[in-house]
Amino acid sequence: MSLNHSFARAMPIVATALGRKFGVTVTVGGDSAQTDGQTIWLPDLPPESALRSVAWGFLAHEASHVRHTDQPVFQATAAYSPLHYQILNILEDIRIELAIRHLYPGTEATLNSVVDWMLNTGKLNPPLLNEHPAHILTAFLLLHLRAQVLGQTVLLPVAAHAQQVLQRTFPAVFISHLYRLLIEVPQLVNTAAAADLTIRICQLLQTPAATAPAVPPNAKPERDEPTDQAENNGESTAATHTEAQTGTANSGGGAGVAADDPLQRTLAASADDMAGDLFTATRQALEDVSDNNAFGVLLPVGEAVEIAPQGQQFVRKVQAESRALSAKLQGLVQAKRRDRCYAVPQGNRLLSKRLYRVGMGETRLFARHTERTAPNTAVHLLVDLSGSMHQSLAGSSLGQIAQDAALALALALDAIAGVSVAVTAFPGQSGDSDRVACLMKHGQSPRTQAGAFTQSARGGTPLAQGLWYAAADLMLRTETRRMVLVITDGQPNDPKGALDIIRQCEQAGMMVVGIGIGCDVSALFAHHILIKTVSDLQHTLFELTEQFLV
Repeated sequence: MSLNHSFARAMPIVATALGRKFGVTVTVGGDSAQTDGQTIWLPDLPPESALRSVAWGFLAHEASHVRHTDQPVFQATAAYSPLHYQILNILEDIRIELAIRHLYPGTEATLNSVVDWMLNTGKLNPPLLNEHPAHILTAFLLLHLRAQVLGQTVLLPVAAHAQQVLQRTFPAVFISHLYRLLIEVPQLVNTAAAADLTIRICQLLQTPAATAPAVPPNAKPERDEPTDQAENNGESTAATHTEAQTGTANSGGGAGVAADDPLQRTLAASADDMAGDLFTATRQALEDVSDNNAFGVLLPVGEAVEIAPQGQQFVRKVQAESRALSAKLQGLVQAKRRDRCYAVPQGNRLLSKRLYRVGMGETRLFARHTERTAPNTAVHLLVDLSGSMHQSLAGSSLGQIAQDAALALALALDAIAGVSVAVTAFPGQSGDSDRVACLMKHGQSPRTQAGAFTQSARGGTPLAQGLWYAAADLMLRTETRRMVLVITDGQPNDPKGALDIIRQCEQAGMMVVGIGIGCDVSALFAHHILIKTVSDLQHTLFELTEQFLV
């Protein structure tokens, strides 16, 4: 695998792409796989890891929870008892996976890969007769609903086996009523509907009509293995078994069961008595084999920045520099794109200077102009706003000078067709190294976002994290040329991590340029410039952009 291809498949790059697709925030790095209802954390796994597909399934599942689960409603019902929590979790998992599959059909295969992996590694098994009835019930619900409602057919054999164990543990009347309730699962429209169905299933365990005795646990099963019919026709098979077991239960032998009521034991069960959650097991597996930051740093979360009301004042402040820069760049690009005229045999415009060649048999007497494309370039400006950027230069802080220059360049580039620009400051607004401040994203107007370019200096210099964020952003762009431009004044927190990411960016075809404000950054950047005055910065930005655009 080439390094370029490896970088494109790096966990942070792919996770960012999926996070944007699903509309959720994803952070990659460390050794945890979890979500807080807003952000999803994933450990970093190398491209060759067999658990990559499991990680994407976990991401799709948790992203659907973030998008579709009403957490206050979920928690209110889950608080009733461990049984309520477990049943609701199973029903809600089914509901939200149906929802995300409807929005993004490709996630069906991604989610199925999790089930395949768990089944193949022995982490997803049918319940045993000697296990707690609450475990038997919840394992049956998980396996049966995934096989029948989600169509995860690989689970049909284990779901059929779980059905047999359920029928030998619980009263036939209870099972019959349970199946009638489970018919509603595909039509659950929200968390409240799933919570209501959970409550009714738990109430069913308390219903006197459901207390008919079950087949004794030591009774010989009708068959050791499920038939094809049981695998492919779960509910009709269940009805047949229910009728058969009603007769068996009524024929005697159930007195011992009544003293050990599975319904009451299920109602009183603790969390340890129930089948494990599918994605809890997945989460644990990912954490156990995580590469613990294979690329050395976390992919930071991009924070939205409050737009200051005096934004237009900042536009006017940098407008002179921006217009001058824009005029130069526009003229430069237009000159490079100017159509080149060449001679062809047919056309609407004669080339008078070639008419004398008619006598020599020349037929190419008409003019045709070449079609030139736009620059097709994506630029990501990274602005260092570490604490040292509060230092003053020519009456302004280095941080504000850098932001003014970035805004001026963004305004100039925004006027050029085929160029897209984003501006990000690091660290985050509270100085957190695992966050960056998004001053302007691709597609946003720099005039509208001008009020965001007023950030104060704070924290350390997490350049590696900032570079990861910019690289992940550019790898998702469709433009053929990509440039990361870093404005900084000092040494990063993690020079080795920054060097590693710069190397990978360059191998992926990105141009990475470091602009050192009063400091030499040549140890980090192959393409580097040292500036000492404000005017140097404007001139430098033009020269760099000129080189890259043309």
